[in-house]
Parts: sequence; C-alpha cells; structure tokens
Amino acid sequence: MGLISDIRGTKELHLSPSDLSELIVSIGGVKFWIVSVAPLYIGWVLAQPAGLRHLFVDDLRVVLGMIVVGPLLGTFTLLLNVYHDMGTTDRVNPRKKYVQVVEELIGEGLMERDTLLLAAFGFAAMGLVLAAYVSGSLVRYSPGSGGGVFTSLVGTQGFLVLTILIIALSFAYSVPGIHWKGVAGMDLLTNMVGFGVLCPLSGWVLIRPIESAPWWFIGTIALFLGALYAPTTASDYAADRAFGIRTMAVRLGVNRTLFIGFVLQVLSVAFLLLGWALRLFPFDGPAYDAMGDLWPFLALQVLFYGVFIRRATVGRIWALLLLLSILQALGVILMLWRFVGEHAWLP
Repeated sequence: MGLISDIRGTKELHLSPSDLSELIVSIGGVKFWIVSVAPLYIGWVLAQPAGLRHLFVDDLRVVLGMIVVGPLLGTFTLLLNVYHDMGTTDRVNPRKKYVQVVEELIGEGLMERDTLLLAAFGFAAMGLVLAAYVSGSLVRYSPGSGGGVFTSLVGTQGFLVLTILIIALSFAYSVPGIHWKGVAGMDLLTNMVGFGVLCPLSGWVLIRPIESAPWWFIGTIALFLGALYAPTTASDYAADRAFGIRTMAVRLGVNRTLFIGFVLQVLSVAFLLLGWALRLFPFDGPAYDAMGDLWPFLALQVLFYGVFIRRATVGRIWALLLLLSILQALGVILMLWRFVGEHAWLP
C-alpha cells in the first residue's frame, strides 16, 4: 500500500503513446543497432568456408555476436552519449526529442540522471561478459587458417579484443576531456573505424583469424559509413554550434562537410570498382559476375548524394540517408547471395 500511495502522489506526466514508444526505441538505440549488426553480418558471411557458404543466420556465434555489438554495445554507446550531451546539444536538437522526455522524467523525480550512466556501464559489462564467452567457448580456428602475430598473441580472443576497442572508442567519442565528437575529423574517423572496421572484423574473427580478413573490402565499408555519418553532423549543425561543440560541420561548415561525405561515397564506389576489376576476394568467384548487374545500385547512390546535398535541408539530408541505406542494403545482400553460391541455407 505504501508503494501505491507513493506512485499516486507523484505528479502525473502527460506523455502520448508516441512519446513513450519513441523514448523506449530511441534511448535503447534500437534503430541504430543495424548500423553495427549489418557490418558484422557481412564479415561473418565473407569468412565462411567455400563449401559451406550461406546467408541464413544459423550459427550461435554470429547470433551472440549480433547481440553484443547491437543491443548491448549499441545501447551502451547511445546511453553514454545521452548522459553527457543531454544538458547541452541534445536539449535543442529536433531529432533528439526523446531526451526532452528523459529530462522531464528526471525533473519529476521518476528517474535519476546517473541512472543513464549506470545503465550504460551495465550494458557494456554484459557485452564484455558475452564477448568473453563467445571467444573462449565457441570460437575455434583450424590449423593453417592464416593466423599471424595478433592471433598468436590473443588466440581465439579476437572478438573480445575488438569488443574492448569498440567500448574504448565509445568512451573517446562521448566522455569530456577526450570528446572526439567535438573534434572535427576525429568524430568522422571514430565512426568510420568503429562501425566500418571493427564491426565487420568482429564478424570475421568468429570464423577466421583477423590477419586473413579482406582489408580492402572492409575499407570500402568504412568509406561508405563515413559518407553516411558526415550528413548527420550537418543536420545537427545548429544544435552543436549553439553549445560550442566543434564537430566537423561546425568547424568546416555544412556545405564542406556534405562535400566530404560525397567524396567518401565516390571513393567507396571507386575502391569497389578497383577491387572488382582486379578480382580481389570476395570478387574472385561468382560475386564477380554478380557485380556486373549491381553497378546501377552504386551509381544511384552517387547520383542521389550529389542531388540531395544541393541546397541541403535537414529533411533532404535524412531522405538521402534513407535512400542510401536502402540501396546499399539491396546491393550488398544481392552480391552476398551470389558470393555464397545462391544458398540461403547451409548447403
């Protein structure tokens, strides 16, 4: 009865169902999980042995790996960022409306600000524990699988090491004193390395040693994700500038930032074209012929980028990001379909 009285005595919050659902989705980072899960999945598919390649996720290692980089580390990263930014740029950022809901909850005494930080550490700890389990109990490399110095040092613990590096990058991006989010260039590089390099490598090391990874192809992923990240800093320009957070867009200006994103997009396609022309892995088999039919998907990405950043508005920027994501997803899954020999399931 005492608990019920306390709840009834608390001032009622007027939140619509859409506010509540947005809070639940946004504060947990659900809509951002795909940004880390997709590169991990690509790395896992590419690492599969030639005779066993398939697309369907039926491997406990990759299922747990997705949980680590998505729900656990993704939520940790967003909570940590919200904790440090909710009093400044997030307060006036239109796309961070859910932060205003959190502030209201805190103001009404229904939530403590430190809860965000404690929850972030909790998700990071769970990610570390699960990564340690996957690395120690499920990852096994066959003799002659192409290991090198790194693998000789860490053995099968590569996934755990990459998890630690992702957590370290999240700290560097958000925590005051380092705060790479507010260092022009480092904000872009952090996201390119975190999502574009560490995440696909995390999928690769579940099956093969890191030394045998297709570094050139991972580079194209990093360039594309950099092209996606640059417009987000442009859309946040006004909010970041108001609080003196010198992101790339604040430092260089919106137009220059969008142009850098366009250059990264062109470089991603150019590197892919070069690797394809040289028949580098994964284009040393069926995927080579498949790319002949998929170049229009990449051409459209470059075209859309060039069109939408002209007289850019926040609405056009987010429309561009949506279109690029759809085109990239379609192109990658169709390329992987041919790469695995058109096997959805294990042959």
